[in-house]
Amino acid sequence: MNDKMLGKTAQKKGLRGTGSSLFRTISTVGLALAMLLLLASCDGYRVAEKCSDYIPRGDKGKFVTDTTGIAKDIETGTTWYRCAAGMRFSNFRCKGDTLNLSWDDATEYAKEFSEKSGIEWRLPTNDEMKSIIEPSCISPAVNENVFPSTATNNHWTSTDSWHQNIFKCSVNTFSGSLTCRQARMLEQPFLLVQD
Repeated sequence: MNDKMLGKTAQKKGLRGTGSSLFRTISTVGLALAMLLLLASCDGYRVAEKCSDYIPRGDKGKFVTDTTGIAKDIETGTTWYRCAAGMRFSNFRCKGDTLNLSWDDATEYAKEFSEKSGIEWRLPTNDEMKSIIEPSCISPAVNENVFPSTATNNHWTSTDSWHQNIFKCSVNTFSGSLTCRQARMLEQPFLLVQD
């Protein structure tokens, strides 16, 4: 029914000039009902907090750290280098630029880093990488008191993909999600753990 038809119907019933306002009222009610249904379907959705807002400054949770850039997970026993590969730990901060390398180059970097430091370092496994994820927060979903300057990106792991050999696994530090369909030639950041 268009405005002219509504106008004629309104005139026949003695409701002059109400055609377009009746149409607007129906449209407004329909829009409000659609919005109400849309919002009602989102009641389980919660916006996660940024970890820097969620974890108090200085709280290192399950980690013991030292002044050289080492963090030990007291629950798993895993020893981490606190900065992403390419960065160095100095004055309680990570300085420099994060390296983004292909999976093969990241693995080679870990070997070279081991030779130069005299300590065996490697890429973390999926389970090790997931163990540093803080499920209650995002952006990055890691404790920044332990891992300062962590890029919100996919980070390589050493775990093989269960798909073809052209794929490898990574954990996204924005949300903590794991994927094993990352093309191994993609350039991504990574953390290192001690063997």
